Amino acid sequence: MKKSDKPKCGLVLLESVRFQGLGKKTAGETYDSRVERKAQSLVKKLSGEFDIIYPGMVSSIESVENIIKLFVAEDVDFIIAVFMSWSEDFAWVRFLRDIPDIPMIFYLPVSSGPGFNDSKSDDDFIEFLAAGGLVGHLEGAGSIKRINRKVRIIVGEKEESLTRIKCFGTASKARSVLKNARFGLIASLNECMWSTYVDPFNFFVRVGPELNFISYNHLKEEVDKVTDKEAKEYVRKLTEIYKVSDEIDQVKFLESARASIGIVNLAIHLKLDAVVLNDITAELHRTLGLRPGFYHPAFNENLSVLLPEGDVGASAIALALKIITKKHINFVEPFYIEGKNNCFAAGHAGPNDHTDSRFSENVIISSDTRNAKQPFKYAGAPFAWYRIPAGQKTFAHFSECKGNYKIITALAESLPGKHILSGYSHSIFKTEIPVKELFEKIIDIGATQHFACVDGDVRKELEEFAFICGFEYYGV
Repeated sequence: MKKSDKPKCGLVLLESVRFQGLGKKTAGETYDSRVERKAQSLVKKLSGEFDIIYPGMVSSIESVENIIKLFVAEDVDFIIAVFMSWSEDFAWVRFLRDIPDIPMIFYLPVSSGPGFNDSKSDDDFIEFLAAGGLVGHLEGAGSIKRINRKVRIIVGEKEESLTRIKCFGTASKARSVLKNARFGLIASLNECMWSTYVDPFNFFVRVGPELNFISYNHLKEEVDKVTDKEAKEYVRKLTEIYKVSDEIDQVKFLESARASIGIVNLAIHLKLDAVVLNDITAELHRTLGLRPGFYHPAFNENLSVLLPEGDVGASAIALALKIITKKHINFVEPFYIEGKNNCFAAGHAGPNDHTDSRFSENVIISSDTRNAKQPFKYAGAPFAWYRIPAGQKTFAHFSECKGNYKIITALAESLPGKHILSGYSHSIFKTEIPVKELFEKIIDIGATQHFACVDGDVRKELEEFAFICGFEYYGV
């Protein structure tokens, strides 16, 4: 499975054994051909957004067994189940019982037509039978509850339903990626911020990623492999794209670039979907002499993420957002409230995704002032000082709580402006609701300080992601 692929959707369309063959002598089509025509219309509608796995109608035990084997072999991200008409439920109940835990939509398409004046003719009667999906869905709904399957119910016309199905499908793809992901934790959780800790076993079982524990020495080995030629070429590219402050030390610039290449090479060699770098420890700075300052574009090319401060949970939600949106993900913590302007400042030190080519003017290559006075070899080595672009942003928090996980989301508008917080990629954000009310609610729910931040409003996708994974969800 490639992370860039469309979500893979298994389509379960149920028809009635009793109605098969009816309508052969009518002016219209048979029951079979009518429901298949509707099926193909549905497949065509969904194929624009998803890779559809549809082996044909389900109406027998054999077809149930075959479709389950196919969905498992194809590793579908989610399933859409539709009763095409009234149908016997033995196939459906068997499917519900035997299908593995794959996210599922129980979908009732609604026609915009006027309905029936009468069904006296055989042709009208066959069409009436083929239009009886509501009967089938009501019949099937009881079994969903009896078997205790968690299923998303969607009832509506195709166009209006497609948006909801797309949200569910992209969230399911994110869940699939996380279930098969490898996270590299360098080298530990953040001992200064215990609230960000996760239980690695529970994280693997409930969220999905396997945690690989990587030493700073291992990282240094990768950094040392980066040649001067490679580092100088990266410096050249950075200098061509971004403004460079006058006070930059060129030796430190080269070493910061070398370290940034070393991190991405480590991720590629170990096939990591996320690099979780505990970058505030003295051990990192003693080992490398600096904090790597740049977000290598290869992370976006591979739809992977790099996050600081050893926050595994924040890395999980950042990767989920990356898969859902295919956009650039920033990592921030809210700093302070500007109550008069209904704003708050947020950002973070260390590597942050500055690679959106549309906003290269938002980057200044500047000294890492947070560490400039430390007694390390390349203290204050340059980093990409990023003013997060203007526009609507979704903030998403993820943390462990009482054995489960919580997602907290909010909207805010990043305001345009100059670089004002030295040493931190940042912005000033204006909130939709009163800013004091916003943070009162977030604090009451029990967030920690870290949030992933992405362009646009993707709260619905995150709500579906939480539903699919069984996490708590709070939209503030």
